[in-house]
Amino acid sequence: MHKAYLLLGSNMGDRALMLERALEELGKIGRITAMSARKETEPWGFEEPVTSFLNQAVCLETALDPEKLMEQCLEIERVLGRKREKRQLPSTEKKTYYSRLIDIDILLYDNLKLNTKQLILPHPRLRERPFAMELLREILPKNLSLKDFY
Repeated sequence: MHKAYLLLGSNMGDRALMLERALEELGKIGRITAMSARKETEPWGFEEPVTSFLNQAVCLETALDPEKLMEQCLEIERVLGRKREKRQLPSTEKKTYYSRLIDIDILLYDNLKLNTKQLILPHPRLRERPFAMELLREILPKNLSLKDFY
């Protein structure tokens, strides 16, 4: 079994319900062994003002390899109603974000470092998101620190 640390987020509709539904779906592909508190966070990377996010970090024990886990997370997002915006941006334009019913990011997967077209581990923007690091610290075993993954 592998340990994956995920970040759930929602800023549309009934945000708490979306997190609950995501947890139920994740329970079908593994066992949730730890959950952080839920935290309301200010959005970043958006061009216009949007509703704040409700976020939660979870530890999922799973037999899935990282790529299959990513596929399943995207499928859960789709099943829960997320529609991904697809825009081609010029390479000079910064990436902008869109509101979403649910977002599931893989932050860490075992002690794996991975950089493929589909997935980068640890999550490439984890260190830029203090709220994500704070939630992750709540559920990391006491004998581990984020430095152990970099």
